[in-house]
Amino acid sequence: MILQEAQHDFDVAILGNGLSGSLLATILGKQGVSTVLIDAEQHPRFAVGESTIPHTSLLISVLAEKYDLPELDDLVDANGLAKNVCTTCGIKRHFGYVFHRPGQTYDPKEGLQFGTSARDENHWFRQDIDAYLHNLAVHYGAVPRQKTKITGIEINESGVKLQTSQGEEIRARYVVDGTGYRSILADRFGLRENPTRLKHHSRTLFTHMVDVPPFDDAHNPLPISYHKGTLHHCFERGWFWVIPFNNNPLSTNPLISVGLTIDPRRYPKPEMAAEQEFNEFVQRYPSVAEQFKDGKAVRPWVSTGRLQYSSNKTTGYRYCLMSHASGFVDPLFSRGMFNTVEIIYALLDPLLEALKTDNFDEEPFRPVDAQQQLVLDYNDDLVNGSFISWNDFDLWNAWLRVFGLGTFLAEFHLMNGMSDYTRTGDPSYLKGPTKNPIFCDFEDPDYKAFFKASVETVEAVEAGGLEAKEGAKRIFDLADSYPFPVPIRKDSLVRARWMKEEDQLTERDLGFVRRGFRWALTTPLTRDVVSSSQTFFRWCAHRPDPHLMVPNGAEPEAKAPPQEASSIAH
Repeated sequence: MILQEAQHDFDVAILGNGLSGSLLATILGKQGVSTVLIDAEQHPRFAVGESTIPHTSLLISVLAEKYDLPELDDLVDANGLAKNVCTTCGIKRHFGYVFHRPGQTYDPKEGLQFGTSARDENHWFRQDIDAYLHNLAVHYGAVPRQKTKITGIEINESGVKLQTSQGEEIRARYVVDGTGYRSILADRFGLRENPTRLKHHSRTLFTHMVDVPPFDDAHNPLPISYHKGTLHHCFERGWFWVIPFNNNPLSTNPLISVGLTIDPRRYPKPEMAAEQEFNEFVQRYPSVAEQFKDGKAVRPWVSTGRLQYSSNKTTGYRYCLMSHASGFVDPLFSRGMFNTVEIIYALLDPLLEALKTDNFDEEPFRPVDAQQQLVLDYNDDLVNGSFISWNDFDLWNAWLRVFGLGTFLAEFHLMNGMSDYTRTGDPSYLKGPTKNPIFCDFEDPDYKAFFKASVETVEAVEAGGLEAKEGAKRIFDLADSYPFPVPIRKDSLVRARWMKEEDQLTERDLGFVRRGFRWALTTPLTRDVVSSSQTFFRWCAHRPDPHLMVPNGAEPEAKAPPQEASSIAH
């Protein structure tokens, strides 16, 4: 038996043993770094942030390969998850968005689905995922200190000293804060921006429920049930989320995560119970009310104040505030876990080098801070633009393409880098080529200019200087003005396990896929942006979704893409 409680000296102290802290501790432990994992609570425990996206899964797969941790790959594969981790998670085949107006049944033509990947993403039941990662970290050598509060912290040239509620002194060479809003380091060093620089305003109410059925399968014109993905009910300045854990045949979990996120300037927090407020919002939207009419909460409701916070600095001498300890915007677009994994990836190289050389100068860590600040500002603009656009469906349809062109193209570029890394072992392929990006160095080189112009457009609508319909047209015209090639490669699809090596996909086929997918991302005539052979043929012919056909059988007019957009991307 290895005695752990008597150990007080470590290379790295991690505050917070949730997903981010435990994932980092697992990797550090595998690298032989002595790590202590400290938390005021203990596992298992409730947590939200449950929906993965391909970018999250791809980066976890990179970490699994680079640091020889095949157990991490089980987290991103639905079958491996059920076989080797837990049977309490759901699957995610799309982002589903349904647009609502008060007092009206929703229009099925105002529902959209953006596919995640050719294999299932996941709805993580966080209490089980977090506990699995915590236990994996301990397996690889991390020393757990659960039910342990930090009462004092000192950082100087000799290292880090932590005082605990048990009267213990823990010493480390570096400290990482993965706690969240109540960051110990942010409080100790006065790092919070007050007021925050973030534009967006939202608050949230959430719980887990049973007896919430799939949404309106009888009238859904799209090819996949909304129940098979992360469902967003969108309305003026707010949205509901519905994240089922019971939509996977391998799942034994009957629960569904539900929440309501709203702008407190439009909907001030009332003096009533969260359950009552949630129900009153549900009743405003008949189609949402129908889905929730038999729903029952299985745990206490959580109701927050404003969610947004930021820090003026996230790294310093011998410390780092990681992801949600540094700042947060909103759960929309499921970007929280991606940002967490991205920062872990960015932190590892400079941290391992500092531990090796015993040089903890701040300079090598500045790119980590720059990346966290960059991503926070991008998420702020992305979510703020969404809340603005929910006043008009056409504007929302356009704004969602702004999200899609950033996310999907970056994922394809990352997949190519992963494939090249696996083939050559050269880590330089894991750094994207885009200089001065808006959120990620794998993004399309034209995306930053497009994004900034789109933000200016949607904010002009909010300010009253532009009509919403004209704003939507302007965004689609902007999208048409850039090539935005879709860089799909077969070897990359195989590496990402989106297809098998023996599957037939010729270069000619890839040309059709690239051109068709590009058109689908940049036209108002699609609601079904889920890749399949049927949709690819339709996209290549520039045909709208069948349910968008006008009553006399004619098709809405489709603009041909610019010549350069039709070229095959390599």
